[in-house]
Amino acid sequence: MTPEDLDERLRAVTEHEQLYRQGISPPNPQQFLYLFKGKKRVALLHFGHFSEVFSNPLDIVVKKHSRFRSYPLHIHDWVEINYMYDGSCRQIINNNLYSLHKGQILLVDSDTVHTIEPLGESDILINIIMRKEYFNSSFFNRLASDSPLSSFFINSITEGNAHDSFILFRSENSRRLPIFMNEFFCEWFDPSVRSTEMLDSLFSLIMMELIHIYETDLTREGSRLKTNPIVPVLRYIEENYRTCTLNSTAAYFNTNANYLSAQLKKYTGMSFIALLHQQKIRFAKTLLINSTMNVTEIANYVGYENVSFFYKKFNAICGCSPNEYRNI
Repeated sequence: MTPEDLDERLRAVTEHEQLYRQGISPPNPQQFLYLFKGKKRVALLHFGHFSEVFSNPLDIVVKKHSRFRSYPLHIHDWVEINYMYDGSCRQIINNNLYSLHKGQILLVDSDTVHTIEPLGESDILINIIMRKEYFNSSFFNRLASDSPLSSFFINSITEGNAHDSFILFRSENSRRLPIFMNEFFCEWFDPSVRSTEMLDSLFSLIMMELIHIYETDLTREGSRLKTNPIVPVLRYIEENYRTCTLNSTAAYFNTNANYLSAQLKKYTGMSFIALLHQQKIRFAKTLLINSTMNVTEIANYVGYENVSFFYKKFNAICGCSPNEYRNI
């Protein structure tokens, strides 16, 4: 399938869309189970709705969002990426209205109350639906991203952490993302012999580009990227890792140290001290590769007065000594 074939396929009006455009429900309409989230009555979507297509080994499903149709407020037990291939749409998420424009992505976590207003004919929205099982350790190892902000992003979509959240990526100016997306969709709709490996690799590229956009957009003034209250703390740790402590960081944000510690654990799965060591070792790795400083100088520079302790933490995090890392 070529990008031109993909474009033609996505713009074609399906049989169901023809009915929706006329205000007619399709035969055997989907039945939802409803429950209450707070005072909101919401539909519960689960994997059973996609049982016939969730047999692929990647635990991923790609589908075009049906146009001309109203959807109820709903939640689901999967992670979802909404990619605005063309046009725009409006989504209501946790009682707030957001607009998604061509080239932008919305990552919606499980248990997030949301709905999408009816799309027009030129509005092409593609959904990538992912089981939680897809985000295993081997997937994250491929991302090779170890900054606190990347950790926040990664932990926001994994089991055992706070959910009912979302991230809006202002990715419309990304040069790489449309290329990765188009190749991913072409491979999905027209599989090759090595389709599983191709899709897996392309999806890793998509996620790495999203992490890059996520971290870059946090620095732009007036960014509409949805940020969690803990994100400024992570940025502060990244910038002041050489000297900051839990108490000094809590004082900077005018909050209680125990409360701050609990929030960091909740949203990143890591303690303050673990995040601090992670950032120190991350920068030490950069100095080992890109400077002529000896190990003692590097340890002191990143904030370790005890060089033996630096060796211990470096080995625990990297699985090798600083000298072995430098010589890799």
